[in-house]
Amino acid sequence: MLPEEFEAAVEKVLTDKGFDLKVIFTDLEQWDEALFITLSILNEKEESFITVHDTFTIEYLLSNGNVITISFRPVPLDFDI
Repeated sequence: MLPEEFEAAVEKVLTDKGFDLKVIFTDLEQWDEALFITLSILNEKEESFITVHDTFTIEYLLSNGNVITISFRPVPLDFDI
């Protein structure tokens, strides 16, 4: 479960010009939850945006010029050889 600060940060990007949000998750479930929460807030606020998809990175380019970037980066495996 994501902390409330994540949702507050998304809200701040929507209301404060010049504030971008970039987060990187190492847990796939948290990354998925972050995408769901972000899209829910954008739809609730009827915010216009363009979505840019890359491998495990999604950017929301908002109508106010701000950007929300949510990425997933797996933790490198530690191999004991």
